[in-house]
Amino acid sequence: MQRARLFTAWDGTSSLASPQSLARLGVPALLALLLFGASAVILQNPKVAIWDQARLLEARFEAPYYPALPFAFTSQLIVIALRALLPAGAPLHEVLRLVAMAFWAGSAAWLATALLERRALVAVFLILLFTSQYPFLWLSSELITGGFLCLAIGAWLRGASPWIVGPLLALLGLCKMELLLVSVPLLAFWVHTSSSRREGIALVASFAATLVLLLLPGFVLVGPDYWIHYGAAGQGRGIATFRQHFAALVAPFQIGPAPNPWTDAEPYVERVFPGAESMLAVITTGGLPYLDFVALSTARGLRKVGWVFGWGWLALPVLAWGWRRGGLELGEREKALLLTFVGCLPFVLFAYPHIRFFARYYPIFWILLFVALERIWRLDDASVRNPCLRLAGLLVGLALFQNARRTAIGLAAAPHLQQY
Repeated sequence: MQRARLFTAWDGTSSLASPQSLARLGVPALLALLLFGASAVILQNPKVAIWDQARLLEARFEAPYYPALPFAFTSQLIVIALRALLPAGAPLHEVLRLVAMAFWAGSAAWLATALLERRALVAVFLILLFTSQYPFLWLSSELITGGFLCLAIGAWLRGASPWIVGPLLALLGLCKMELLLVSVPLLAFWVHTSSSRREGIALVASFAATLVLLLLPGFVLVGPDYWIHYGAAGQGRGIATFRQHFAALVAPFQIGPAPNPWTDAEPYVERVFPGAESMLAVITTGGLPYLDFVALSTARGLRKVGWVFGWGWLALPVLAWGWRRGGLELGEREKALLLTFVGCLPFVLFAYPHIRFFARYYPIFWILLFVALERIWRLDDASVRNPCLRLAGLLVGLALFQNARRTAIGLAAAPHLQQY
């Protein structure tokens, strides 16, 4: 596959602005306008850092606050950098929210412009991003994770050096423990499709060197439990996450007053998985009640996915039909994007999919949908092309309306924005 260069030179053939160049300028202008509006909303509606967000803000290059995988390692590095750059007394939490939002949206826009030829589709994509309400997410590490996912793929598509792509993949893998399930398969796929053996070796070497450089100090400071330690009890991330989410799933089905599943999960877990102190013990419990958990988690996830992507989901079978009738096949770029969704597996195996989890996949989903739409657009067979474009366009329009309505309701409910 011939990937685009990281930077494209000005051809110098004309001193006048062409319609194409004006269209290219329109995307950055729209992005800047949307970033300005989202920033205004964030600054006028400050939030109190709670739970994981509060723990994130404590990151320092010292024990016990040294960045660790269970606490969003890469996001902690960004917090440390911001604390070093900001003057004393600056509102670190709000600055982090602004940086995470801009990074997520900017990286997604950069990836979209690498894959989509029609700037009108890029504009629609940006509006979908900013009306999804994800820019206002309370947990900044989810936006940072999505930003690194788009940035790593965008750098690969634009032909960046493997000494850039490898560290980006490593930082992606360190965003969350489960993101190693995304970065390692992407690494293997890109090594397999690299133009030379030398490029593949450089990609692997830079990836591994970045992981060692960033994780080794933590092992020295914290000890052998550094890789999976989570919370004061020292539980592994997997079992600690499972306990809370299992309790949260079954708590609504209890008769009478029941303990808070998030703060007192033990009664729920011990009743079904007696004595289980690891995920292996949970999975092998007699009667396999773990499968009931997976079924409940999957059902909850499908409901959340339907809410997040709305009408966009219905466009997928329409486009799939068009691809099949048009004889289209997946290229390397589509395969790379689809490969990232393997990271959804831990959502249902250890927890259940929260809406915030899909912040990392929201841009990828819509970019994939628009890539499929553009390829159908180029089909010569009008009997396939026209009905697909019309129906898919209608569904995208409904998704835009749905997002805009939700955002308008959300902004109207914000105390500082009722005047608008």
